[in-house]
Amino acid sequence: NKKEFERSFPYDFIAEAIDQTRGWFYTLHVLATILFKKPAYKNVICAGHVVDEKGEKMSKSKGNIIKPREILDKSGVDAVRLQFCVNDAANTKRFSYDLMKDSVLPFLIVLYNCNTYYQQLEEKKSGKRIEDRWIISKLNSLINEVTDGLEKFSVSEPFLKIMNFAVNDLSRNYIKMTRDRDDTKEIIGEVLEKVSLLLAPYAPYITEHIYRNFSKQSVHLSEWPKADKKKIDKKLEEDLQKSLTIIEKGLAERDKVQIGLRWPLKSADISTNSVLNKEIIDIIKQQLNVKEIKLSRGEEKIILNTKTTPELEAEGYARELSRQVQAFRKKLGLKKENSVETYIITDDKFKKILENQKDFLRERTNSKKIEFVTTSKERFKNIIQFTIKDKKGDIAVVY
Repeated sequence: NKKEFERSFPYDFIAEAIDQTRGWFYTLHVLATILFKKPAYKNVICAGHVVDEKGEKMSKSKGNIIKPREILDKSGVDAVRLQFCVNDAANTKRFSYDLMKDSVLPFLIVLYNCNTYYQQLEEKKSGKRIEDRWIISKLNSLINEVTDGLEKFSVSEPFLKIMNFAVNDLSRNYIKMTRDRDDTKEIIGEVLEKVSLLLAPYAPYITEHIYRNFSKQSVHLSEWPKADKKKIDKKLEEDLQKSLTIIEKGLAERDKVQIGLRWPLKSADISTNSVLNKEIIDIIKQQLNVKEIKLSRGEEKIILNTKTTPELEAEGYARELSRQVQAFRKKLGLKKENSVETYIITDDKFKKILENQKDFLRERTNSKKIEFVTTSKERFKNIIQFTIKDKKGDIAVVY
C-alpha cells in the first residue's frame, strides 16, 4: 500500500484528548520526521476531558460516572454526539442528561417536528415571496459558513450555526410566517435537504431519517452541498432581520397589554430608523396581526392601538374558534387535506357574531360546509366543547 500511503501522508488531521499533547501527538511527529523527513499530520483536533455537569472529574468513588449504554438508550446517539459539539473541541466537556435536555434535545425535537410538518404539506409550486427568498438566502449563507468552518477544523461553531438556523430562522420565523400558506413544501424541502447534508457528520441518525424524503441514497454517501451565490442576498437578510426585531418588540407589547395574538388590532405606530419596503411592512402586519402600520422616523418604539370594534372582535373569535377546530381535527386523526363538515353549536348571540366569518372558518379548517346551529348536538358522533372568553358551545365534525 505504498502509493496509497504516499497519497494521504501527511494526514489532514488527527484527533485525541488533551493529555496526548506530550505523548501520541509528539511521538507521531518524531517518528515521521525520522522515517520520512515530514511531519505526521497537518492539523490537530484536540479534545478536552469529559467531566460531570458541575465541572468535576468523573469517578466511581464520587458516584458521578455516566454509563455510556444507559445514556445512549435514554437520549439517543445523536444527542450524545451533539452535546460534545456545543463548545470548542479543546475545552473541558461538561456532560449530563440535564445538560442535553437544555441544549441539544430541544434542537433535535424542533428538527424532527419541521420534518413532520414538511411531510404534511401539499405539493404546490412556490410563489417565491420575500420570506421564501430570505430563507433560501440564509440557507446558502449557512452552507458557506459551515463549509468554511469545517475546512478550518472548527467543530462547535459550524454546529451552533446549524442549530441557530434550524431553531430560529426555519422554525420560529419562516414556518411561523408561512403557516397559513399551502405552497411552501418546495422551499422547506430544499432547506431540510441541505440542512440534513450539513448536519450529517454531527448527527448521523436524524439526518438519515430526514434525507429519505429526498433520495434513496444514504445522506452519508451524498455530495456535500454547494452554496448558490446568486441566491444570497445580504441586504434582504439584514432588512428582514430588522423586521423580526420589530415583530419581537411588538409581541412584547402585546404581552404587556395581555391581548393574545389571535385577536386582531386596528393599528400599530412604529418608530424606526430602518427603511421598510411594502413586503416587509406586510410581514410585520401579518405577524403582529394588525390591520394598519403607521411609520415614523426615530428611536425604535412600538405603540399598539388596542381599541377594538365589533368587526375586529368577530375576527378574533373566528381565529380562536378555527384553532380549536384544528386541534379537534388533529385529535380525530384527520390530515390537513381531509375535507369535513363542521357544525358550531352555540346560542343566537354568538351565531350572529360569527355569521360574517363563515368563509374564513371554512378556509382555515378545510371544511366544505360550515353551519351554525343552536340545538340537536345529540345527533353528532364527533363532538367537543369549546370556551372562548365568555362564549361557550360545541364543535362537531362530520367526515
